[in-house]
Amino acid sequence: MIEAVIFDWAGTTVDYGSLAPVIAFKRAFKDAGIDLSDDDIRQDMGMAKWDHIGKILELDDVKQQWQEKYSTLPTNDDRKKLYKGFQQSLLHYLKEYTELKTGVLKTFNYLKEYGIKVATTTGYTAEMMKIVKDKAAEDGYTPDLVVTSEDVNNQGRPSPAMIQFIMDKFNIDDSKKVIKVGDTLVDIEEGQNAGVKTVGIVEGSSLMGLSQVEFDELDNEQQIARRNEVKRRFDSVNADFVIDSIFDLVQIIEFLNESMDKKW
Repeated sequence: MIEAVIFDWAGTTVDYGSLAPVIAFKRAFKDAGIDLSDDDIRQDMGMAKWDHIGKILELDDVKQQWQEKYSTLPTNDDRKKLYKGFQQSLLHYLKEYTELKTGVLKTFNYLKEYGIKVATTTGYTAEMMKIVKDKAAEDGYTPDLVVTSEDVNNQGRPSPAMIQFIMDKFNIDDSKKVIKVGDTLVDIEEGQNAGVKTVGIVEGSSLMGLSQVEFDELDNEQQIARRNEVKRRFDSVNADFVIDSIFDLVQIIEFLNESMDKKW
């Protein structure tokens, strides 16, 4: 039987489209005179933010812009300054972008009703997560355990360390009894590295990169096309399951439980 579900936060349970970190990254780099595209930012979304900034600084276009502006490549001190600016911006924007996605409470209540523990991992720091966690709690979403990379010696995704930490806290020794749900490829990689079942969520995901309003404004054919595009990306990294919305997770759990019962 499934004993625990581990959710990501932004783009999975809160902040439809994972908008807050994108805005904060753009602001931090803009302040340094560097223009970032959404694609630049989203390709490594889900990592610990210090690591994510490092990835962005390795992009050819970013290095070219930096060279043109400063006649040198970015240093570790530049990275620290960008990270500080990013943190300040994100802490501001998180207060505006922590609304629960549709279906989260319904799914959470289902999990509680059936005694399934709920935990979370994230690329956010503990300071960032306090804002998100407190706002989510006001809306009724209160996971049993909220873990950041700071709890595991800064071993952020795609390391399995946060999931392993959760399994240890929950006294679960069989990874097949755990599901990781996320909206980025790094989420899936994290789950795979921990040996748990992985579920990619489509609507409101960072991979789709649309706000709720932007998605709703698409016609039916356009919505289907965007969903399929995200599904293909999850399939490309061999996610175990891909679902449109979070409440579809219930069917996955029931399927897995039934499969486990048959094996026994």
